[in-house]
Amino acid sequence: MRQIRTDLNLIFIAIVTTVLTISGAISYYRTQNQLNIELEAFSRSLDARLQSVLPGIMWNFDDQQLALVLDAEMRSPDIRALEVSNMEVMLAGRLRESGTVAPILSPTTFSGPDTHTTTINYLQNQDKHPLGTVKITITRDRINGLLRKIIIEKLIEILLLDALLLIALSTTLQRMVISPLSLLGKKLSQAAQSSKDLEEIELPNNPYKEFTDLTDGFTRIVSRLKDDVNIRSQAEKEMRTAKDAAETALGQLKEAQNSLVQSEKMASLGSLVAGIAHEINTPVGIILTSASVLHDDSVLFREKIESGNMKKSEVISYSQTAEQSSSLIISNAMRAADLIQSFKRVAVDQTSEARRDFELGKYLQEIITSIGPALKHSQITINIICPEAIELEGYPGAISQIITNLINNAALHAFTEDLPSSKKHVNIVAERYFNTVTLHVSDNGSGIDEAVISKIFDPFYTTKRANGGSGLGLNIVFNLVTQTLGGHIHVKSTVGKGTSFIMTFPAMAPKPKELRTPNA
Repeated sequence: MRQIRTDLNLIFIAIVTTVLTISGAISYYRTQNQLNIELEAFSRSLDARLQSVLPGIMWNFDDQQLALVLDAEMRSPDIRALEVSNMEVMLAGRLRESGTVAPILSPTTFSGPDTHTTTINYLQNQDKHPLGTVKITITRDRINGLLRKIIIEKLIEILLLDALLLIALSTTLQRMVISPLSLLGKKLSQAAQSSKDLEEIELPNNPYKEFTDLTDGFTRIVSRLKDDVNIRSQAEKEMRTAKDAAETALGQLKEAQNSLVQSEKMASLGSLVAGIAHEINTPVGIILTSASVLHDDSVLFREKIESGNMKKSEVISYSQTAEQSSSLIISNAMRAADLIQSFKRVAVDQTSEARRDFELGKYLQEIITSIGPALKHSQITINIICPEAIELEGYPGAISQIITNLINNAALHAFTEDLPSSKKHVNIVAERYFNTVTLHVSDNGSGIDEAVISKIFDPFYTTKRANGGSGLGLNIVFNLVTQTLGGHIHVKSTVGKGTSFIMTFPAMAPKPKELRTPNA
C-alpha cells in the first residue's frame, strides 16, 4: 500500500532534480558556447601574431629566433601543434603530448575542424610574397576539462540538495502529518474492536486546525457509537428471541407439512386440509423474510460501525427495521404455532397399497362407480373409452388416486356453476402400445391460463382456495405418475375450450427399491 510520505518525497525530489538539471544544462551550454567563442578568438589572434612575426624570421633564415617564437606560443595550453614550412620543406615545429612540448622532426597528419593552415607572406612595396605556411592544431582538452568539472559540480549539488530535501520533508511530514494520522488510525481501530471501552478512547490536542477538526469528528463518532452499541445489544436480544421462535415454528411446520403430503399421497383428504398448508406457509414466509431482513441490516450495521461511517439516519433506520421485523416475527410465529396445533388435531387414515394384476378398463368403471355419489351435485358426465382389455401389473390404488384427483380438479376448476350439465363432459381414454399405456383425461371446461399452467403441479398451489382447493391434488397426481407408476405426465390447455392431461407409464409398474441397511 502506498504512503503519503513516500509519494510527497518523490514528487518534491523529482521537481527539485528537474529544476536543477535544467539549470545545469543551461549553464553548461552557456559555458560551452563562451569557451568556444574564446577559443576561436584565440585562434584568430594566434594567426595574426604569427603572420606578423614569422615573415621577417623566415626571410632571414633565423632558425634560433623561429624556435624561440614557437616555444613562446606553445605556452598556451590550447595549442597542440605548430608546424612552420617554407614552400618546400618543414622548417620547425612543436607538439604537445601528455603535457610536454617537444620538437617535431617530420610533418604531422593532423586534420579536422581544429587544424588549419595559414600562409606567411612577406610585404615588399605593398606586394605580398609567399614565404611558406604555418599549420596550427588547436586542442580542446582544457575546455572539455572545464565542462566535465561543471557537470560533476552540478551533480554533487543535485545530490546534496535532494538528500537535504528528503531529510527535511521526512522529518516534517512525520512530525506534522504522519504521526497524528497514525494515532487517529490506531484510535479508530481500538474503537472498532473494543465497544465496551469507548470512554477510554481519546485523542490528544493538536495545534493544527485540520487535525483539531478530525479530533472533534472522532469524539462525536465515539459518542454516537456508544448509543448505537446499546441499541444494537437490545436489538440482538430481541432478534435471538424471535429467531428461536421462528426456528421452532419452522421445524414444527416442516414436520406437519411432510405428514400432510404423505397422507395426501395415500388417500384424498378433500376439504379436510383445504387451505391449511397455504395458511401455514404464509406466516412462515413472513417470519423468514423478516428474520433475513433483520440479519442483513444487522450485518450492514456492524460493518458501518467498524468502518466509522455510521450516520444518525442509518441508526434510526436500523432501529425501525429491527422493531418492525421483530413484531412481524413474533405475531406470525404465534399464528404458525396455532395452525400447527390444529394440524395435530387432524386425524388422517394411513393406508398402504398392495401390488397386483388388474384389468384397466374394468377398474376405471369401478372408480367412477365409487365416486359417483360425490359427483351428483356437479352433474358431470364421465365417459370411459378403453377399446381393448389392458392388463396391468402395478398399483390400482395409485390409478384410483389419479383419476379421483383429476375429476375433483375438473369439478372445482373447469366448470362454472351456470354451465348446463349437458355441457359438462370428462373423457377418460386408455390405450396400450406394446408395453406402454397412455391414459388421457380431458374436459371441455374453461381451460387453464398460460400464466399459471407451469405452476399447477407445484405443491399447495391453487386458484380456488376459498372454494375448497387444497393445492395438493395435482401435485399428488404428478408424484404418483412419475414415482409410483414410473411414467410421465404433461398437460395441454386452451382457455375456453378445455384441458387435457396425458399420462404415459409402463404396463408393469417398477418395483420399489429394497431398503438396505448400512451392513448390507
